Amino acid sequence: MATASSASAACMGPEGLPEPGAMPQPVAGRFVRTADRNLACAVANDVGQSMAHGTKPTSFLPCLRIGAVAISQGLRQVEEALGPPDAITAIDWRTEARGYFIAQRSIPHPYYVVTYQDDVAVAMQLMGPPTEMPAGFSGLALGDTIQAVIDQLGKPSRRCPGKGKGIETWVWSPFPIAIDVMDGHVLGFKVTWITGR
Repeated sequence: MATASSASAACMGPEGLPEPGAMPQPVAGRFVRTADRNLACAVANDVGQSMAHGTKPTSFLPCLRIGAVAISQGLRQVEEALGPPDAITAIDWRTEARGYFIAQRSIPHPYYVVTYQDDVAVAMQLMGPPTEMPAGFSGLALGDTIQAVIDQLGKPSRRCPGKGKGIETWVWSPFPIAIDVMDGHVLGFKVTWITGR
């Protein structure tokens, strides 16, 4: 059995990845690569002003969303967007994970897994083949190339073996985001927030 230290030893840095293309335009609600800070959460001008003046907390929570679902949304709001769950797994007395298949012609179906704590979304992922309806993360979609990921987010700080043969999980520290890639394409998105608020 692999220990945590041997698992982290298997991680690599961004060496060998292609260089980013032109700097993308920031869009509110998306993470974007920047020249001076590597990665930032773009917010609306008024929200940014409020954060700068201390009337709102500085946070990248506005960018922790995949498709129509966002971290800190309530269970009812998520299920209004995704419909009833296809599977429910209790994690502890306050926490459960719910799976939602996206109905479309392709098989296997893409799916969301949303983890709730006290009925508030604190983690989510979207996995599977490309979606027919737009559902992505920070301007990226399932099936996009790794070049599209690097152009939008820059190179990841770490690349670790993912769950499954040939899958690699890319992480941008200190941001609570990850993207699973396989064969040069996006297989899944993951976002989380410890407090969920």
